[in-house]
Amino acid sequence: MTAHPIPENGHCWWLVSGKERRLHAIRGHELTAQEMRTAIDECRHIPARAVCGLHRRWWMPGLFSRLGRRRCVPCCRALVFPAGYGTPANEQDIRRDLAA
Repeated sequence: MTAHPIPENGHCWWLVSGKERRLHAIRGHELTAQEMRTAIDECRHIPARAVCGLHRRWWMPGLFSRLGRRRCVPCCRALVFPAGYGTPANEQDIRRDLAA
């Protein structure tokens, strides 16, 4: 259950901007874990370009947003993920739990 750039998330951070309506993928190499920690600790937004091409100021969503927000469809298409809710890693964990 993570929004971090792990293989299950396409090596991307899944972040929000604006009204937090969609989770967008930000490539992991554009933002280090330390930069993300500092931004969270200092309540700063991070300027970056999402996989879909949007250039915004992003931040880490809360737990329920990471689980329940819809993913950006263009980001999913670019990363070859199905459209859905929450981060791809969370959705895959749910499918594995149901299959067991």
